[in-house]
Amino acid sequence: MEVFERYAQYYDLFYRNKNYTGEVAYVDALIKKHAVGETKTILDLGCGTGGHAVLLAEKGYRVTGVDSSDKMLAIAEEKKRQKGVSVELQKGDICTIDLRKRFDVAIAMFAVMGYQTTNEALESALRNAAKHLNPDGLLIFDAWFGPAVLALKPQDKILVTDDGAGKVLRFTGRALDILTHTVKDTHDVLHIENAVLLDHFQETHNVRFFFTQELQFMLTKTGYQAVGMHPFMELEGELTENDWNMAVIARKK
Repeated sequence: MEVFERYAQYYDLFYRNKNYTGEVAYVDALIKKHAVGETKTILDLGCGTGGHAVLLAEKGYRVTGVDSSDKMLAIAEEKKRQKGVSVELQKGDICTIDLRKRFDVAIAMFAVMGYQTTNEALESALRNAAKHLNPDGLLIFDAWFGPAVLALKPQDKILVTDDGAGKVLRFTGRALDILTHTVKDTHDVLHIENAVLLDHFQETHNVRFFFTQELQFMLTKTGYQAVGMHPFMELEGELTENDWNMAVIARKK
C-alpha cells in the first residue's frame, strides 16, 4: 500500500490543530531574513493537502505544490478552490520530478525530508530541489533532530477525534531503530459511528531523524551552503536535546 493513500482521507482531521498559520508566518520570516533579493515563487515539496501552500498563496507568493498522493492533491485542490487562491499542483516524486522551471524558494514541511530514509534518496531529493532553484535560492525544511529523538525516545500515542456523529481513533506504535536513524510509526486507524466500524486500516511510516554534521555534509555535497539549523519556529538559537523538531535553511551555491 502506498503511504498516505488510506491515511489521506483522515489527514486533516488528525492534524486539525496543527499551527499552519504560525508555520507559514515562520517560513515567511525566514525568507525575509535570509533571501537574496525579492522572493516571488515557492516550490512546496511534499505539499500534502495544501495546508502550507494555500496560506502562502494568500500571502501573495506564487506557489507550486508537488506530492505523490492523488488523494492528498485532490484535497489540496478543494482547499485552494474554497480559499479562492491560485496554487499549481503537480503529482510527482520529489526526488525525480522535473517541472522545467525554477523558483526563488523551495520548502519541504512536516518532516518530508525525513521520509527520505536512505542517503541515496536524501541526496536525490536535495539535488532535485537545487535543480529547481534560482541562483542563491533558499531551501527550507523541518526535520527530526537526532539527539532529541535519542534522548526523549519515541512514545506510543493514542488520538481520538470527532467526525460528525462518529469518532476516528488512531493508535500509533513507535519503534526506534538507532542503526538506520529511523522511527517506524505504525498507525492503526478505526472509524466508528453508532458502535459500527466503518473503516479500519493500518499504515506504517518510516521517518528518519538527522544530525547536524550529516546534514552539513549532504547539503554541501548537493550544491548548498548551510545558512542555519535552529529549533523549529525559532529564527535563531542553538539546538538542544529537547528540540525534537529543527528547521534547516540552506542557500543554493
